[in-house]
Amino acid sequence: MYEKGIRPHLEYPRITLSEMLHQTAAKYPQHISMIYLDYKWTYTKLNEMASQMANLLIARGVRPGDAVGIHLPNCPQFVIAYYGALRAGAVTVPVNPLFTGDDLGFILTDSKMKAIVTSCELLPALEVVGNGRLKIFVTDIRTPFGPGQEYEAPAYAERLEKGLFAMAATDPGLPQDPDALANLQYTGGTTGRSKGAMLSHANMMANNIQFRHWFSNIYEDGDGRFVCVIPLFHIYGMTTSMNGPVLSGSTMLIMAKFDINELMRIIDKYKPNLFMGVPAMYGAIAMREGHNYDLSSIKACVSGSAPLPSAIKEKFEQITGGKLVEGYGLSEASPIVCINPILGKVKTGSIGVPISDTDIKIIDPETKEEILEPGIVGELVVKGPQVMQGYWGRSDETELVLKDGWLRTGDLVSRDEEGYIYIADRLKDMIIMGGEKIYPRELEDLLYTHPAVREVAVIGVPHPLRGEVPKAYVALKEGAAATEKELKNFCAERLSKFKVPKIEFIDALPRNSVGKVLRRMLQERVMEEQKKD
Repeated sequence: MYEKGIRPHLEYPRITLSEMLHQTAAKYPQHISMIYLDYKWTYTKLNEMASQMANLLIARGVRPGDAVGIHLPNCPQFVIAYYGALRAGAVTVPVNPLFTGDDLGFILTDSKMKAIVTSCELLPALEVVGNGRLKIFVTDIRTPFGPGQEYEAPAYAERLEKGLFAMAATDPGLPQDPDALANLQYTGGTTGRSKGAMLSHANMMANNIQFRHWFSNIYEDGDGRFVCVIPLFHIYGMTTSMNGPVLSGSTMLIMAKFDINELMRIIDKYKPNLFMGVPAMYGAIAMREGHNYDLSSIKACVSGSAPLPSAIKEKFEQITGGKLVEGYGLSEASPIVCINPILGKVKTGSIGVPISDTDIKIIDPETKEEILEPGIVGELVVKGPQVMQGYWGRSDETELVLKDGWLRTGDLVSRDEEGYIYIADRLKDMIIMGGEKIYPRELEDLLYTHPAVREVAVIGVPHPLRGEVPKAYVALKEGAAATEKELKNFCAERLSKFKVPKIEFIDALPRNSVGKVLRRMLQERVMEEQKKD
């Protein structure tokens, strides 16, 4: 099941993420840690700035255990604030920079946040929802980060550069506990409103080491160059594109946002060998014809957050010569649970096999009994050193998903005879039509094979007699044409009649910052349409 050299069990050093940065800076002092807007920082410099950030936070009243928010897109300041907060003994709270209003205010309040780092462009959102007790640091991400930056900051915020570079670049020397809380990762979880998944240093170090080991056959320590475009405020980006590179002394090629032309320029110029992303990013490269960029440095990529269409995988691998495999994770598991082997057997449509020291079971969602038979769909439950401590301030929610170290993921999966896992759907997205169970993923995977379909999402819509019926929202490829009747016939030829969905064409699917389809917005669209009727 594992490729040669990949071990089922690993050793995990008892260190914190802050200590990890110290060790890397000592081993690779002059290696480039970050490149942003073509400006470079060594690991020595990153480590010094992390200490300066820690000293700044301490000087402004942050104490061990306090929550420090990072309200930024990808930029050097995100990395500095993250490791600096941890070095000060604080708990990091990454915040989606698109959040405003109640979404933003809820996280500030729920986490009991003491300080936050934001950018000039995002500052107005904090002015509206912030409270007088919140210490706000503001920075300008439009230019390379350094002590000479000048810009206007309102009275209620402090310019990050002015405070940070006035501080000593020495470690404040606070005790470091690997079992202490390191990160509050806000997630929708399996039920209800956003909750903070409590991830300790030990949780995140374990997943970091598991991730690094999976790529043992791809690159050596000190020789990794990572495309850092997946959002760092998301746990997928945080582990694979920030903590992962720091552990191995690799270079982060930081992009504030996804731009296909800039991405290809960076790959051509800096020759990265690793690229963690989402299907939409790989698809943009796969569909880019007639360019003169050299993309052949790419050796291995993992796709997550959404299903990876086989056509995108094949085209991307053809263009770059690298390997693109699908994986799976969730915030509550730091996040990585399964990945296809990089150089071993890859199964298209599968999320792969459990990574080292990760146990999984498939259970009947109702009876909770384990399903051992291959091909039978059930809920995935996970156990491993990367599984969270629980939900912040929500013991009742924790009890619903976490028991004896086993995490209920809310994802429906099956397993084949070789142990490869296949996602069927989210438990909450499963459609029950007159007693029959329909998995939206099955219908989506089929529609993706139609030559005119660019992207598709299937949801259940209310029906007065059948309870729910499936409906597919379809976006067509540029220049392609298809009718509702044509797509329904395409499905009818390959599916049981009751599974054939209604079809509605849409310009583009609503997605979040890491490529997940926002089914909630499609459901709201249905509700609005039904109100009009």
